[in-house]
Amino acid sequence: MTTERPDARSARPPTFSAVPTPRSGVPTAGFGVSAIATPPSTATSLADEPDGHSRAVLIVGALLAVVAVVAALVAFRIIVPSTPTSSAGEGTADRTITEIREQPGTVVRYGDPHSYGDGLEVAVNAPQRYTPSDNATGVDAGVPVKMQVVITNRTDEAFRPNTLQVSATSAGQPATAVWDPDQGVALTGPDVSIPAGASIHFNIAFAVAEPGDVALELTPALFGYGAVVVQPS
Repeated sequence: MTTERPDARSARPPTFSAVPTPRSGVPTAGFGVSAIATPPSTATSLADEPDGHSRAVLIVGALLAVVAVVAALVAFRIIVPSTPTSSAGEGTADRTITEIREQPGTVVRYGDPHSYGDGLEVAVNAPQRYTPSDNATGVDAGVPVKMQVVITNRTDEAFRPNTLQVSATSAGQPATAVWDPDQGVALTGPDVSIPAGASIHFNIAFAVAEPGDVALELTPALFGYGAVVVQPS
């Protein structure tokens, strides 16, 4: 049986030439973090250092390794941002275009209604000359005429024509919209709610070059409907 000598020193802890690499899944290539090694000269000197000092050096090395890994992760997120998938905004835009195409406009004559796919019905009566009030604007650009717009709501929801858009041409020239609040003539439809199954009529007016040759382009709402072009008979 071998007897241990009293003056024999206890075994020293092993020394390391490299700190263990980070856990799998952490990117290390390309950012100078492929491995964090203790230089050979340092590893050799550790064998001659006191035990407590060796442990302190190893702990400091491990902490430096953690800091380096965290820095690599931050650099990875900055340099290689994630690629976004298709956004919700794009889908919304596609749906809006689809809805507009599902409710196309058409070309009609004055007095003939046009029904959109959802049941909204629009008709415009033939232009008639009229005498504007003193507060009217836009009347100096031609002969004032007004037209009655009739909207019948055959949809399943209430409809509000306050975003209606309308323009006109006369004898091939742009007509000027007339605003005449004293006679209830506005530049768009009234800000009222038309219940399902109800209808409303209101007047619009233009100053035109030729009262017998007026073409109208009307869109009943800002979104969801194509334009109806109304022409003379």
